[in-house]
Amino acid sequence: MFGELLTAMVTPFDQNGTIATDMIAKLSKKLINDGNDGLVLAGTTGESPNLSKDDRWILYGTTIGSVGDSAKIIAGTGTYSTTESIELSKHAQDAGVDGIMVVTPYYSKPSQEGIYQHFKSISDNVDLPIIAYNIPGRTSKLIEIDTLERIVNDTNVVAIKDAVNDISFTKKEIENLHQKNKFNVEIYSGDDKLTLDMMKLGAKGVISVASHVIGKEIRSLIDSHIKGDKEISDKINKELKIFYELIFEEPSPAPIKAILNESFQYVGSCKLPLIDASPELLTKLIDEYKRIKKLKL
Repeated sequence: MFGELLTAMVTPFDQNGTIATDMIAKLSKKLINDGNDGLVLAGTTGESPNLSKDDRWILYGTTIGSVGDSAKIIAGTGTYSTTESIELSKHAQDAGVDGIMVVTPYYSKPSQEGIYQHFKSISDNVDLPIIAYNIPGRTSKLIEIDTLERIVNDTNVVAIKDAVNDISFTKKEIENLHQKNKFNVEIYSGDDKLTLDMMKLGAKGVISVASHVIGKEIRSLIDSHIKGDKEISDKINKELKIFYELIFEEPSPAPIKAILNESFQYVGSCKLPLIDASPELLTKLIDEYKRIKKLKL
């Protein structure tokens, strides 16, 4: 439904911290030209807690107007509040997005039943396909596989962004939800460094951060894997490993914004409580970026 490669897009801000419509258009076009099938807006990488409803409307409308004919546009609408998540999901639906991504409720630490009811309530109130975002490292709560089965069976959830960072969990998840053909659901890697390992198990692709600047290389990795060119996909994956680690060496999305500012155009700083990447990390990112580009993967 959404393709193999999606970027969790940063939200560009100008020097004054105002959302930058011209850069939204430029960045979204760049990402699609680099081989993305879709874009996820207003997610963690998009600094969603710092976006007002007006910001979101501008972000959605500008992106849809720029690349909506050639890409799937997904809006991150999940929060710790079910009521607020429903409101944001309706807002995104009115804006014309192709789907929404809903993260596990954070901070409140709900039970598995509470998580199920959260997704069910959102699904009951919008007519859009949903990506369920499972990231216990940020939310402190894992969506367990039994709960995922219930959610997929009873809601509009058609895909799962798996950022559990546990390949044994992913293997069981894919076996239970995908390979047994019990449900029509796709699994996406939520961690760039695990993309190939997860695709070898049967995952569809990745919702990526690194693809902001090495999207063509990740596209080549995915296409090589799909074609069965194991030697090529393994080689590309090995060459990208250090970059994957560097973009999460400091709190995201500061590192990816920093390298975008240097290698593309100015997409702005992060808003507090996030701060800019350190000069030391930026130097390492630039060096590794240049090394990868010289390889012509």
